[in-house]
This record gives sequence, C-alpha cells and structure tokens, in this order.
Amino acid sequence: MNITCSFVHRLTFVLCCFCTIVCYISCASVKPQAAQGDIPTLSALSSRLRLFGERIPQEKVFVHMDNTCYYLGDTIWFAAYTRQTNTDKPSKVSRVLYAELWNHDGYLVERKLVEMHEGKGRGFFALYDTLYSGYFELRAYTRWQLNWGQTEHYHPWICEWHFYKTRMAKDYYRDYEKLYSRVFPVYDKPKQEGDFYKDMTFRPLRRYFSKAPSPPELRLSLFPEGGNLVADVPCRVAFEAATSEGEVREGTLWLQMKKEKVKIKNDRGEEVESVRTENRGRGSFTFTPVEGQSYEVVFQADNDSTKRGRVTQKIKDVQADGVSLQVHRDSLTNDWHLNISAIGQAARQPLGLTVMHEGKLVFFEQIDNGKWIMDNSDLPVGINQITVFDSIGRVYADRLFFVTSPALSKPAITVSGIKEQYKPFERIDLDVKGACPGTSVSLSVRDAVHQDYVFDSGNILTEMLLSSEIKGFVPQPEYFFEAEDEEHRRALDLLMMTQGWRRFNWQEEAVQGRFELTHPAELSPIVTGSVHKYHTRASIDVDLDQMNDQLEENGWKINRDFIYDEYNVLSKSSKDYAREKRSRRDRQKKRNVEYGNLKREVRVHAEFVQPYNQKSSQIGEVETTNGSFRLQIPNFYGDCLFYIDASDTTKWKRKWEGFRRKKKHQWIQMQDWEFERFPKDPEFYVRLNWPYPRFIKPYTYYQVHLARMRDTTYLSPRLLTDGTHLLDQVTVRARYSGLRRIDLSKPTYVMDAYEATNMAIDAGKLPTFVSSYYNNDETSLISRAIVNTLIGDMGMERSFKFAMYYDMIKVYENDPNKEERTWVNSTYPPPGEKRRWGRLEYLDKIYVYTDYSPRREGDVRYEQSNQPSVEVSLRQFGDGTRRVTYLNRRYVLKGFAYLEDFYHPDYQRNPPTEGKKDYRRTLYWNPDLQLDANGQAHITLYNNSQKTQICVETNGQAADGTLLHSGMVVR
Repeated sequence: MNITCSFVHRLTFVLCCFCTIVCYISCASVKPQAAQGDIPTLSALSSRLRLFGERIPQEKVFVHMDNTCYYLGDTIWFAAYTRQTNTDKPSKVSRVLYAELWNHDGYLVERKLVEMHEGKGRGFFALYDTLYSGYFELRAYTRWQLNWGQTEHYHPWICEWHFYKTRMAKDYYRDYEKLYSRVFPVYDKPKQEGDFYKDMTFRPLRRYFSKAPSPPELRLSLFPEGGNLVADVPCRVAFEAATSEGEVREGTLWLQMKKEKVKIKNDRGEEVESVRTENRGRGSFTFTPVEGQSYEVVFQADNDSTKRGRVTQKIKDVQADGVSLQVHRDSLTNDWHLNISAIGQAARQPLGLTVMHEGKLVFFEQIDNGKWIMDNSDLPVGINQITVFDSIGRVYADRLFFVTSPALSKPAITVSGIKEQYKPFERIDLDVKGACPGTSVSLSVRDAVHQDYVFDSGNILTEMLLSSEIKGFVPQPEYFFEAEDEEHRRALDLLMMTQGWRRFNWQEEAVQGRFELTHPAELSPIVTGSVHKYHTRASIDVDLDQMNDQLEENGWKINRDFIYDEYNVLSKSSKDYAREKRSRRDRQKKRNVEYGNLKREVRVHAEFVQPYNQKSSQIGEVETTNGSFRLQIPNFYGDCLFYIDASDTTKWKRKWEGFRRKKKHQWIQMQDWEFERFPKDPEFYVRLNWPYPRFIKPYTYYQVHLARMRDTTYLSPRLLTDGTHLLDQVTVRARYSGLRRIDLSKPTYVMDAYEATNMAIDAGKLPTFVSSYYNNDETSLISRAIVNTLIGDMGMERSFKFAMYYDMIKVYENDPNKEERTWVNSTYPPPGEKRRWGRLEYLDKIYVYTDYSPRREGDVRYEQSNQPSVEVSLRQFGDGTRRVTYLNRRYVLKGFAYLEDFYHPDYQRNPPTEGKKDYRRTLYWNPDLQLDANGQAHITLYNNSQKTQICVETNGQAADGTLLHSGMVVR
C-alpha cells in the first residue's frame, strides 16, 4: 500500500510539472506583471491567472423585490441584475436568467425564464391561494454561472445503481455552492380583506416524531488564518460560536494544553488568558503552536452555566512544513500589512504571492520571509484574495480581505419629498436623484406599517461586493457598510476569516487542464443532451464485490437467489456469475462511459411548434460529438411543443423507422393499431440534460426569524387605523400536528403525466421505459422512478414507504420493513380498466403527497419508524379522453415569461367613492424608472385607504458599472 501511494504522489508531481511547463509555453507571448528576479515557473502561473481572469469572466446576480413579505394571493414583482466580473459592468455573457420560487419545505413552486437586456430583466410570480404558507425562497442564476462552485450532493453509493450510466448519476447529484437566494415570509391569505395578521399554516401532511427534536447544539468553529497552523511561528486563529441552527452566541474563549491555560494574544497584541467575542459571535486570538503538542479551545457562552453553554474544540494538524500568513490593516495609513513566515520545505524554495479580485490578477511578486506592505489605494474595492504558492502550483496559504471605501457608506441615489405620515388616498410626490444620468433603476414604495424587517435585507451593493463572495447566509449585510470606522472594519475582517469562500479556485485558474466549462453562455436558451444506444438493461458501473461486502457489513439481508433488478441485491454466491456477465460488457463500457455507448456519431433532429400555430414550426438538426449535442432554441414567449429524435448517419437516406414523418413532416401518433406496425422502442435513447440545480439548502436561524428595527428614532408610532400597535410576530399553525390521512387538497406536486415521465427519463432513472407508453405490469416502477426524481433518495440507504392510488383508491403499497411489495386492492381496477391505467395516453396528472421535507434531509427524526412516506395518485382524463402520444421524445418547453405591468390607481382622475377600500401594501413599483440627463426623476402615486408611513427602496446598475442604491429610506 505504501508503494502504491508513493507511486501516485510521484505521478502527481510529474503531471503538475508537465502542466506548468505547458502553461508557461502557452503564455510566453504575454508580458507578466512581475517584479525583477522572478523565476519563469512562478511567472508562468501568474500569467495564466491573468489570462484566465480576462477571458473567462464570472457572473453575479441580484434580484430586487417589491416588498419584504407577502400573503397568499399576492403577486411578487421583481427586477433582476447581472454583472460581469472581468469588466465590472452589466453582463453581456448571458441573456437568459432562470428565476425559481421554492416553498418552505424545499419543493419547487414555479420556474421562469427572464429575458435580460444589458444586464437587466424583470418578472413576477403569482402566489396562488392553493399554496400553503411559510418562508419561501427566490433563487436566480444564469447557466454560465453554474460553471463555478460545483460540488457533489451527498447520496448513498447504492443509489447510483439505478441510473442508466454513471455520468447520469453525476449529473443528477451535482450541486452548487453559491447561487443567488433570498428568503422571505409568505403568510396565510387574510380571512377578511385588510386584516394583515401574520399567520402561517404549514402543509397538513405532517407527522408525530417518536423522538422530540433536541435543543440546538452549541458549536465552535476554528479558522486558522491562511488555512493552516504552522509550528514554531505565531499563528492567528479566528473563531465563531453559533448553534446548530446558525444562531450566534456571545461569550469567552481560552486556550489550554493538558488542561492548563496557555497565554494567548488578542487583536491588539496584548497577552491575555482569554478573549471575548467581538461581533456576531466572532473573535480571534494568536498563539505559537508547538509540533507534537495537543491543544484545546474552550468556549463559555454568556448567561448559560449548563453543559450546553460550554463547548470544547481540539486543535489538530499542526504542520512542520508550511507558511503562516497574517494580514491586518493599519488604522493610520490604511495600508495592508502582511506577515509571512515559512518553515520546512516552504522556506527552502521560491514562493510567489498573488492578489486577485473577482478572479482577476491584481498583484504578483516573488516573496521571502518577512513583512510586506500593500497600498490600499492600489487595490480594488471589494473582496480580494491573497495566495502564497510555489512553482508547481501548491497553495501554502490563502486569505480573503475586504478593501473598503468611504463612498460605500453613502447612497448613490437620494429620494426626497417623503412626509412623516400620509392620509388615506393622499397624493404622494417623490423626487429621485442618482449619480449616473440616463440610467434606469428599479423603485419600490411600500406601506412601512405592514412590511417586515427581515435579516435578508441586502441591496445591490452588498450582494455584488460581499454576499456573492461569502459562504452561506450573511444576516443584515448593510451593517458592514454603515460607517468607515475601526468597529465596522474589524467586523468585516472577522467575516472574511470565518465565512470566506473562494468562488474562483486558484489552482483551477493557474494550472492548465484543471478547469472545465460544463455549461454554455446563453444569448438565447440552449438545449444540451446526449444520445445512447438503446438496450434493455443498463450497464452497472459498480464493484459487485465491494457492494456485497458493504451490504453485509451494514446488516442488509442478502437475497441468495440472484435476481437482477432494483429490488434485490447480489449475494456472494452469485459473484462468479456476475463477473462473467460484467466481463461481457467490458468492451462496451470502455468505449465511452461518460458520454454514451455509440459506435459512431448520429444526427439529432428537432422541431419547435407553437401550440396554436402549427405552421410556425422551426426545424433544427445537428450531429453529435462524443455522443453529446447542443441545440439553439428560438426565442419565444409562453409554451412551445418540442420534438426530438436521433438517427444513424449511415442510414440517413433511409426511411426512419419509428421516427416521425410520412407527409408534410407529420410526427407519428401512436394509436392502438400501430403498436404492431412500429417498434416498441426507438432506435436511440435521446436524453436532455437540463441545467436546473435540483437541491436546496437548509434554512439558517436568521432566514426564518424576523429582525428588530435597529433604529426607531425616525419613526412615529406604528399605528393601524384603529389605533392598535402592529406586532412583529408570526403565528404558526399545524406546526406540531401529527400525521393525518392523505389530504387530496394539499399535494406536494401536481404534474402532467407526460412531462413527469420525460423528467424521469432525462434524469436517467427510466432507461428501460423510453417508449411513449407505460407497461401494464410496471406502472408502479415508473411512478416510483418519477417520485424518486422529484423528491430524491432522501439521503437514505433504504427505500422509503411508498403507496399508489388510482383515482383516490389505494391499489399498491411498499413498506421497506416488509420483504414483498403488496397490491392491496386486487379487485381494482376491474379487468377491463386495468389496461387503461398502464397507458400514458389515458393519464392526465400525477399527484404526489409526502411528509418529507428536503430541507431536513438527513434529519435524525426521519430514522427508524419515523421513515418518511410518499403517496402517488394517478388521475385519468375525464369522459374517456385520450391524449396523443409519440414513440420518440415530445416536450412542452417553457419560453421567456410574459411581462405584466404593476397596477397604479390614479385617484385624481378617478376619485375614491365613499366606503372604498384599498389594501395595497406595495404602493408603487417600477422596474425601469428612467433618470433624465440630470440624473433626476419625479414620480406620483397615491396612498391606500389607511393612514400610514411609507418606505422607499431603489436599486440599479449604470452602464459604467456603478452600483446605485438608496438603502431603505423610511419616514
């Protein structure tokens, strides 16, 4: 084993050297930004960094919403902005933005394609009354943005067994570290119009847990500055104390060795026995670790003397070879001071130092041990990344720091004319003035009495400069830009050391071949996919021996009768037979595991047809490359019928069997009499690879709690018309209710049966049922595959409880605690009707019900007898209606979302009648307010039917990249 590891390390070293040489040769024509005395290898790495940042930009997204909270029945209005990092201007990379609305439990409500022009677009979401309330999430991204921050979502290894190819499992479980997200409360529809009580009713299918959830656990996280603790040199360590839900705790920390306290230094360089948290549960200390010694950090929370109020964290991995990096800002000169201490191998070779900003190289120099000073005026405003590396691309230290400017604390847009209070239906005149004439901004005026003060309160400045580059959620990010003083600088630096996340991976940019573009830049929507040779059983790229061993170790019951399907596992007595079967597939698997199993490239044919204009069809054809293809979709609004198929290019002049056309490009419609005439399966398995991220993140404490108003001195008493105070509290209903019988009025998903089947096929979970009809005997397998695609594997190694209904009558259930599947109603459907339930042409909708919440994946409350359950109800068309089905792939594509205008009543032209009620909470919304040549605009609006105060919020982005915002102006 040692010999193998040594060989791998040597091979890695040789490959790194080779990549470095190739990188140097490719960049030799570019003059590097380097100091004298640099050796060529360090210079080559820096040159590639510079070229990468210039030629492969990243995109950032911000969404401005018209309000901070909503009620069921409201409409969410929003304006979207994209920014390009290599120019710091509105993005021209993507003209397609994906906006998604997710509910409290983590299920998709709606997805829209937003058309972007010069980095700006707009849209809306309607909150239907049939939804249940909770904290909703608006997520937005471009397809180009998905090339960065890719991770693999946790899943049991056995789950990959059910995919057609390994690559499909990788695509399915691909997750993304950082997408734009905003969480906001959605309350129940008022029982009486105008009664804005904050009631939330969670979905009714909930369960009692036999084990009550434990109180949030106190956790202490340690972050060595630079990334590592290096022996015998001073090292600074940042820390953060918070609960498992993310709520921060203030308290005291000390360091001990063998239960004895060790002297440490605080941020002022004073030797102390303990340090306190400074801001939001964060702080730092400095000490000199000794190799071979064991250390413990103890944190004691304030006002909690119990065991839960104290947490101990061990310090491990003190390295004898590395670089200690300390960065701090001089409060007098505002220059940045770097203390660099290298020991071991790092001290015996040349090292390079780079400073990067949003993926662009700002500074490069060869360094030695000692102190370095960087002028603050030479650094761009925002997050900068310091990296210390050697000639083969090994990173020894890495650190983020934020360069501020006094201009950041001053709004670029001012709003004047706001009165202290407004009478019912009173006219409101406001003047807007911005720093960039001729720019359009989005502006929202809302009723300040009925808005929520949430922790997710960022604007375009805080998102583009801070939150988009920080791991996780940043509560109230505007705090860090309120003032340019030592308190806010220190809080911002602690944030960099604890929540710092690198959107740009340094080694991926510096070392050639480490970065791969997996998603295209979309000027219009693009469809990508792959073509596979169709066969009855997908090859399984797993080690059967390893699978059996792990199953037996985990206590699984092994079926000694070798049955090759999804519901039985392989026994050790079947290994020989399995090896023989696997060896017969080796040649086929080696051809191209990642892209397919084609012997030659094929031609892909597609047609786009508007549903109400059959003559407007557009045809696209392309040949595959390594089994994959890419098709440009014509720009359209609303829905479009989409047909796609593949054919062998050597048979191009022949009549395609099972393809589409007879005359006038008519696609074949599958009817009963045609099943014997045409093959049951198409020639090729065409799979579309949709870009949508399927996994969501759990909520943190500050995303599901309201914030207190930090400053109320400028507000008059918050009174309603009846003189009562409006309290910022939420009443949650049905939160602790138990598992009820299936409630057919509150499904988790309602999907068209055809589209649901397409979705499972494209996920790779229905490789043996690509044809356009269901098999009578496998209806439950197909329904289960659809459910597994929609909900996922729940992070479990065992199956979840599953039941199936035919029009509200249970016919099938599968309990993992039982050995066999059970058809619970053998008399239904009647023999004459059974065939209809197995045919897609008769099925209308699929209703999915479950008590599982994806935001709680891996929760201990879902273990053992508390295992989640899923129930599916298949619904047929009424009156015996049948749909047209196709042998090949047929979709309903979603184009760009139609645009609507916000309604602004004009009470000057149409005076309100006596007794008229107007309960608008968003009084004015304009996603495209144009500033004139002087940078000014005047707006007129009217108040609702209540005495109130108003809040004004603006956001925008000028053509030169200037970020425009007014903060939250309240009177």
